[in-house]
Amino acid sequence: MTSPSPGPRPFPVAGPLHPLDYWLSPELARISPSGAPSRLRQLADAQGSRAAAWSSAVSGGILMVLTGVFFSAITGNLVVTLTLGPLGAALTILGLFSWNRVRASLPDTNRLLISRGPGSVRSALWTVALIAAVQGAIMATVMPGATARGGIAVITLAGCYVLMVALLVVCILIPSAVISRARQSFRQKVQEDPAFRKAVEEDLATWQDPYGNAGYGPL
Repeated sequence: MTSPSPGPRPFPVAGPLHPLDYWLSPELARISPSGAPSRLRQLADAQGSRAAAWSSAVSGGILMVLTGVFFSAITGNLVVTLTLGPLGAALTILGLFSWNRVRASLPDTNRLLISRGPGSVRSALWTVALIAAVQGAIMATVMPGATARGGIAVITLAGCYVLMVALLVVCILIPSAVISRARQSFRQKVQEDPAFRKAVEEDLATWQDPYGNAGYGPL
């Protein structure tokens, strides 16, 4: 009597070719083209884009509070502060909570988050400076009339200009700064947070490129 033949054996799952520290190496990142795709770069860039959005929310909330205080001081009416103050505080608290949550977990790379803006801090600075210069030129044309109306008009005009420049910083410069440091921040997070490192190591053990043969790193 012959025994039944065993069923097909499951295909063995190969482990990662290199440990995480190999892929995290700054030296490996330096010798690799910055545009070369990798899983670590995908994770870092996705996390950086989300962190940039919430960083802008935090600073935007603070700016709302300052705007309310400024216009209340100019008009002597606390309604502006009582309106913008709580909204700004709520936005700041929500932004801080969400920023910490984004930084503490691996992003869902299946959900596409498109960020439009300057690709570097230098480009962001030039963009802010150019728009601020245009706004300043427009303000300069109405400054003589404000001067004729007295000091309060001048302070109001100058304050509005400062707030507009601050808004440019919130919307353009801060997100660009966060995104430009996304990969460095990701590496630092892995090195300093054991729970986050464990999550990345688990991802390394199971991830396979669904479209080609991209490596897990470099970062």
